Amino acid sequence: MIVGLDIDGVLADFITPFLHLLAQRTGTGLIDPASVIDPNFLAHPFLTPTMIFDCMEAASYDAEFWRALTPLLTPKQWQELDRISRMHRTVFITHRWVRDTYDINRVTCDWLRSHGVSDPVVYFTQDKKSVLVRELNIGLFVDDRHENCHDVASETEAVVFMPHRPYNQAFDHPKVRRIQQLEELFEYLADK
Repeated sequence: MIVGLDIDGVLADFITPFLHLLAQRTGTGLIDPASVIDPNFLAHPFLTPTMIFDCMEAASYDAEFWRALTPLLTPKQWQELDRISRMHRTVFITHRWVRDTYDINRVTCDWLRSHGVSDPVVYFTQDKKSVLVRELNIGLFVDDRHENCHDVASETEAVVFMPHRPYNQAFDHPKVRRIQQLEELFEYLADK
């Protein structure tokens, strides 16, 4: 079985450094990461879509932003993910933007390697993730964003797991399995 995993929000803490960047660039003050109930930040009335897009664009041009992300997994979980990736073909699918100023593939693969994934394969897309899930014949997909989970669950035959996060608590879909810890993914794959 081919396993597909998102990176930001599943393996890496994107929200906290993004909120720091947002506060720095907009002067709006630091938003508590626990208060983020929408990964698009639309629930924070003093933030405009333009402010959010400008910060996303700034992050996309900053290789150091991606290199400095804090991992969400424990060292033991990283070891298990690497073991799983050797047993099942594992790919990483992300909406990170590709830029001409640096190699985001190298930065992302180096980050994954530095945490224990020995041979990462990363796909970058601005399309719906279901397109790649279908093209790559992924049987199990993990993402923290409800839009991506809904898309993949509705448009493919993949099993979809969604790690429980403050910003996806209201989402429910009959084909999306909510998980509290990545161990639930490992247990599921151990049975396959």
